[in-house]
Amino acid sequence: MIFTTIACGYHPRCALDSTDGAEVRVAKIAKMIRACDWAIHDLSRVEVRRGELPRFNMPLELGLHLGARLFGSGRQTRKRALILEAKGHRYDQVLSDISGQDVEIHAKKIDQAIACVRNWLSDHRSAGAPPLPGPKALLRDYKLFQRQVVTILSKHRLDPLRKLSHSDYLFAVRDWIEEESRRRTVKPHSGM
Repeated sequence: MIFTTIACGYHPRCALDSTDGAEVRVAKIAKMIRACDWAIHDLSRVEVRRGELPRFNMPLELGLHLGARLFGSGRQTRKRALILEAKGHRYDQVLSDISGQDVEIHAKKIDQAIACVRNWLSDHRSAGAPPLPGPKALLRDYKLFQRQVVTILSKHRLDPLRKLSHSDYLFAVRDWIEEESRRRTVKPHSGM
């Protein structure tokens, strides 16, 4: 989802953007929600493994976002949300008050998550904006990124992809997209 957001020209934000132990996390999240007009909330992230308790951070953050839209003024009333879930109507069993919201299903599949995020971002672009790359193109780019990112990580002496910090991951994605964009715009020299 982060890769798709960046590849579509947007800047994703999350609580991991800054790690200040003196800052209360929910206050930091509320500040981000106030500053951002759009938000993506993946409710499938509350699943539990055997012997664990569910984590309700995503529903809490969605609640803050919806509260800002309902009770805020001016810009806050124009907030938009993409609500994601792995299975259709599963959220009804634990979060029945969300019935009536449009919830997109990604089935925990990368291609479907990319399509959900891309299509939502595309639907909310300003009139006349150029089209975003299609979901299939973004999936190809994501797979290519995963194969080629090792070069970027090595060049900058970063950890393997799965062990990157949030900010290092954002850097790697942006760096790869910029490099790939330059590569695609270089036209072969035609000899005469």
